Formats: sequence, C-alpha cells, structure tokens
Amino acid sequence: MTLPLPNLDDRTYAELVEEAIAQIPLEYPEWTDHNPTDTGIILIELLAWLTEMTLYRVNQIPDKNYASFVSLLKGKTWELPNVYAQEKHKSLQLEIQQTLLELRHRYRAVTIEDYEQLVLEDWNKSQDCNDLKIARVKGLAQRHLKPNSEQSGVDTLAPGHISLVVVPEQNYQVTTDNKTKLLNFLEERKLLTTRLHIVEPEYLSISIEAELILKDGAKAEDLIKKANTEIKLFFHPLESGKYWQGKGWPFGRSIYLSEIYKLLNDLEGVDYVESLLIKDNNQNTILDTNQEGQSEKYLTENQLIELKDSQFTVLVEVHNGRKEIK
Repeated sequence: MTLPLPNLDDRTYAELVEEAIAQIPLEYPEWTDHNPTDTGIILIELLAWLTEMTLYRVNQIPDKNYASFVSLLKGKTWELPNVYAQEKHKSLQLEIQQTLLELRHRYRAVTIEDYEQLVLEDWNKSQDCNDLKIARVKGLAQRHLKPNSEQSGVDTLAPGHISLVVVPEQNYQVTTDNKTKLLNFLEERKLLTTRLHIVEPEYLSISIEAELILKDGAKAEDLIKKANTEIKLFFHPLESGKYWQGKGWPFGRSIYLSEIYKLLNDLEGVDYVESLLIKDNNQNTILDTNQEGQSEKYLTENQLIELKDSQFTVLVEVHNGRKEIK
C-alpha cells in the first residue's frame, strides 16, 4: 500500500486575498478603504498571486529530485540525459519503471515460498545448474532432515533450521558436488542465522494388486494397459498427467484406498472392482478392501510414492462363477 501524498497546494488565489484583507482590521484599523482601486489592495492581490505560484511549485517534484530518488534506490548515481525535456521525462519514467521491477525481483530468502521460488526459477536459470535442474521442491520450516537416516527429523521441531526437499528433473541426479553448489547459491540469500539443509524425498515403495470385473464387450488387454497407465500417472512424482494438475503426487499426501478404487472403477470396460490390495516393498499389506479399518496410509511431509509394480487380474462372470482372462 502506497503512502498518501500531502497536498501542499491547497489554497487558491481568492482564498489568499480574502485571508489577507480579513487581517487588515486587526493589524491596521485606520485602513478602511478596501476597494480594488486602493494601492494596498493592489499590493495584496499581487502578493497573493506570487504566493499561489510559489505554492504550486512547492507541490511539484522536479525531475532532478526523481533522479536523486532513483539513484538512492539503485545504489549508484543515475543522472538525467542531456536531451530535450520531453525525451528527458520519458527516459526518467522508463528508468523508474525498470528500477521498481528490479526491487520487486525476489533475491533474499525469508519465507518458505522465497526458498522454493529461488530454487525453481533463479537456480534453474543460473550457470551452476547445468548438472542439476530441480523439478519440484518442498520447504519445511523448523525441520532438520537427515538423508539416509531412519530418524529423518521430520516430526521434530528444530528452530532456526530449514530443510528443502528437492526432486531433480528426469536424467538428473543429486550428488554431493551439485548439492554443495545449490547450498552456496542459497547461502548468500538466506538470513544470517538460518541453517539450511537439502535432501531428496523419502520414497514409499508400493505395489498394487486388483481384481477387475470386465464389462460385456470390453477387451481385457486394453483394460490392463489402461489401468497400468492411469495408476502410474496417479502416483508419478513429476509427470502425473490429468492428476494433481500435472505436477506429480503432492508431498506428504496420504494414500486413500477409496480414491484408487474409484480410479479403477471409472475405467472404461470395468464393471466393478472386486478387490484391491496395496503392499509395501517388503510385501506387507498396507491397505486392503477386504479388511475393515484400513482406508488410509499416512505419509510424512517429505515423502512421495514410488510405484514398484501393479498386477491387475481381469475376471468375467460366467454362469454362477468367475473366470480369469489371461
């Protein structure tokens, strides 16, 4: 919000003349002729005219003052070009606009949003990012995350610490060298007392097993192909297509059995989903439609999903039973 500017030119010529004439009985009672032809009145009107001109000039900011303000904002001297007045004013306005845009450019990192934008925009445009381009970043305030550790620290408050969970673009890997470059890039932009940490996401590896009842006239091969494609997009950390605005599975978002059930049930060619099972990397059951009370798998704020495998069994109803289509 801009500060309101005071109006220094708030009195007109008529008001100045009226105010001066009103003072005559108080300052010099013997002066009784207040007609415009009186010499004293003529002098009052002349001085009121000069005062009005002075007030007008006081209320204006000359271009030289603007040039001085621009120099203060830029941190270096900027002088008006020696050209015609119209071109000089145009040049001044362009310089003011450019200076304000530079001031609004994010450089210092204070909030989590600052860090995320600096990494995604400024870092990816810098010369040091040739071997590491970041596709996604999640900033966690007051967290000291430790890579490759069972106790990552995601649930423990650490005042003064900020952890950035980065997901590199495809064909890029986070190494010690490029992580150091990224830390150095942010070092000069962060607050003095902030301790910064850069880690990769913690991936929860899962596999999905489902039994799908085929509609009449649908093809099992097409259904399995479509189911695999949609499930991969749904859980993909970067390219999720129509899911999650194409930005990938959200950090720390829980897995809901009902969402996956609906995704499969809405596929063309599916009559209904008979069963749905989600297992972890050790083949332990995480979620199962046949077990009550299992509807959600909680993820921590630094976690994403890694889909290891998906197995879809297509069944058709035959008389009083079901038959698997291979």
